[in-house]
Amino acid sequence: MRKTEEKEMFYAKLDSVLDQCIPRDILIVLGDFNATTGTVRDGYELCVGLHGSGTRNTNSSLLLNFARSRRLRIAGSWYQRPELHRCTWYSNAEGVAKEIDHILVSTRWRILQNCRVYRSAEFFGTDHRLVVATLKLHVKSRRISRGNHTVFHLEN
Repeated sequence: MRKTEEKEMFYAKLDSVLDQCIPRDILIVLGDFNATTGTVRDGYELCVGLHGSGTRNTNSSLLLNFARSRRLRIAGSWYQRPELHRCTWYSNAEGVAKEIDHILVSTRWRILQNCRVYRSAEFFGTDHRLVVATLKLHVKSRRISRGNHTVFHLEN
């Protein structure tokens, strides 16, 4: 199987997982997508902010099309920050730095407050940095009716 087909299968699987979510749920998808957003927003204004980075490639197109189809914002592209708080991956051999790990958040809700990379949070055995998004959630409590609950019996 070709690499492009494997990547397309990954996004198809991810799409099928999100199909199982309740439409009113807040979707937050995060991961190493090996894709840059690019700086041109044409056609992707809802999912890419004014501060995208890098040069687009095949991976970028797959990520952007997925984000657009699911109405997800690519969090890092909406906030201006210095390169050292933007790049999520550093090549140890070539000195190359890119923003390829992303947090995607539903555009339906305006919960995204900030997104940045913490370079001090380095982990052994990886050349990636920690990406953190700050979200503002409004949680309402629901009354639970006493007669309508599920009981699980666990056996030892």
